[in-house]
Amino acid sequence: MTEPTDRGMPIAGFPQSPGSPGAPGAPGYAGAPGYPGAPAFPGTPTSEPPAGFQVPRPRTENDWAAYPHAAPPPYPGAAAPPAGTGAPWGWPAPPVPKPGVIPLRRLGVGEILDGAISYIRANPAVTLGLSAVVITITQLIRVPATALTLQGLTTPRRGLGPTATFEELIQATRGSLTTSMFSGVLGAVAATVLTGLLIVVMSRAVLGQRPSFGEVWAATRGRILGLLGLALLTGLAVAAVLILAFAPLVVALAAGSTSAVWIPLGFGGFLVAACVMAWLWVSWSLAAPAYILEGISVVGALRRSFRLVRSQRWRVFGILLLSFLITTVLAMILTVPFTIGGTVLASTLGAPGGSMLPTLVITAIGTIIATTVTEPFRAGVVGLLYFDQRIRREGLDLELAQAAETGSGWGATPGAATPGQA
Repeated sequence: MTEPTDRGMPIAGFPQSPGSPGAPGAPGYAGAPGYPGAPAFPGTPTSEPPAGFQVPRPRTENDWAAYPHAAPPPYPGAAAPPAGTGAPWGWPAPPVPKPGVIPLRRLGVGEILDGAISYIRANPAVTLGLSAVVITITQLIRVPATALTLQGLTTPRRGLGPTATFEELIQATRGSLTTSMFSGVLGAVAATVLTGLLIVVMSRAVLGQRPSFGEVWAATRGRILGLLGLALLTGLAVAAVLILAFAPLVVALAAGSTSAVWIPLGFGGFLVAACVMAWLWVSWSLAAPAYILEGISVVGALRRSFRLVRSQRWRVFGILLLSFLITTVLAMILTVPFTIGGTVLASTLGAPGGSMLPTLVITAIGTIIATTVTEPFRAGVVGLLYFDQRIRREGLDLELAQAAETGSGWGATPGAATPGQA
C-alpha cells in the first residue's frame, strides 16, 4: 500500500462544514489517521508549520512495509507535504546498517576507538597472533645486535664528568646512539608491515567477516615489499627533515661557536623538525591502508593519504595523538615489571657486553607483550580513520553496505584500483 499524497486536497464525500463530525475544527477532531470517526486521512491543514520545521522524504512501499503506522502530526492541523517534497509526520528513519564493528556512516572519535577494540575482540587469534609473530621476529633481531653493540662499548678514561673530552663523550654515547637508531629503523619497518597485515583484518571486520591467517597472508604477501618501500621512503623523509633542521647547529659547532649561538640554533632546529615531522605524520598516516586496500603504488599511496586527510588534518592529528597517548600509557604499564626485573638483573651482573644478554631478553619479553596488545589497537585506529575519511569524502558507506548485503568481498587485489581512489 502506498501513502496518499493528496491529503491537503478536498475529497469527494468528505464532510467539510465546520460543524460536521470529523471535520477540521470540530470538537474532538484529532487530525490523525485511525482516530474514531475521522476519515482515513486528515483534511485541509488549519495552520502553518513552525519555523524551521523539516520533513523527510515521502515513504515508499518498502518504508510502509517496515513502518506500517505513521506517527502523530508534529503540530495541530498538519497535512502531508506534496509528493516528492516530504513524508508523513515523524515516521522513523531506516536504521544505519552495521554489519561489522562500526556503523556504516561518519564516525565519531568514540566510535573509532571502540571499533579499534571491537575488531580485536572479534578476531583475537588473528590480530594478537600476527602482532606477536612480527614483534617476536623483530626482537630476535634487535636483542643480539644490541648485545654486540654493548660488548664493544668502552668507558672514558676520566668518566663522564666535566673533564671528559668531546671525543670521550662521543665514544661513551656511540653504542647508545647506534642501538637507538637501529631499534628505531627496525621498529618503523615492523610497525608498517604489521599495520598492513592488520588493515586486512580490519577491512573484513567492517563487513562482519573473520579472516584466517591464510587469508590475511594471501591478501598481503604480494604487497610486503611495497610496505617496506613505504617505510623506507617515510624514513628517508624524516632523516632529510632532521638533517636540514639541525644543519645550522652542526655548522655552528664545527666553527667553534659559543653556547650563545648554538643553543638557540639547537632549540629552533628541534621545533622546526618537530612541526614538520608531525605534519608528515598526519599527511601520510593513511598511506598503508590505501596501499593495501586500493592496490596502488607506494608513491600513489602517499599522495592518496595526503588527499584523504586534506582539510581535516587537525581532526586526524587529534585522533592519532589520542591513540598514541593511550597506547604509550598502556605499554608503560605492561612493561614496568619487566623493566624493574631487567634493572635488578643488570645491577647484579654489573658488566656490559655478553652479561647484559639476560637483561635484554627480559626487557624484550616485556616489549613483545606490550606491543602485541597495543599495536593492533593503533593499527585499528589508523584503519578506521581511513574508512571514516573515505565515507566523508567519497560515500564509501554505500559501497560497503552493498558489499555487506550481497555478501561479496570489498577491497582491491594487487594492481587493481577501487572506486574513488583518484
